[in-house]
Amino acid sequence: MPRYDQGYETPKWRTFGLMVGFAVLTAIGIVTVLHPELEDEPNEEVVVEMEPIEEPEIGEPLQE
Repeated sequence: MPRYDQGYETPKWRTFGLMVGFAVLTAIGIVTVLHPELEDEPNEEVVVEMEPIEEPEIGEPLQE
């Protein structure tokens, strides 16, 4: 039971506070996890072309 010197907090404001807290935690998660992953993505402009691997023909000895 709330005392008279404490204000009564309606469920509406409590729910609003919880939603704001959840939004803050979600934003922190996005910044700390997703943002570094997006920075690690290779840039489309800087694409290095690799030469195809030459397959050895049947009967050729493998080099080690």
